[in-house]
Amino acid sequence: MKTLTLAGWVLGALLWSACGSDDDDEGACVQVTVFARSATGNCSAYPSTCDVPAGYVECCGGVLGGCVASGPDARCVDDPTDSCSPNTGGADCPGVCD
Repeated sequence: MKTLTLAGWVLGALLWSACGSDDDDEGACVQVTVFARSATGNCSAYPSTCDVPAGYVECCGGVLGGCVASGPDARCVDDPTDSCSPNTGGADCPGVCD
């Protein structure tokens, strides 16, 4: 009987620990194409938010779409490092998420 009780406690502990917590999704990778670039590079596609290298800036606008990985408050602004400017007729200029 003692062995059966111990087995029940162990099984209960394993099942309880498998439940996790409410913050399991914190830092989770979003499986969506993200365009990003280094400080001096061109925009490249990455298969998820976790594949974007540290220090890269998310690209957006034109054919690249909106800000995916930068958070809900991010907005797409003109990329000051390129020569394309929406103010001088560049309709599909890539931007960066700010």
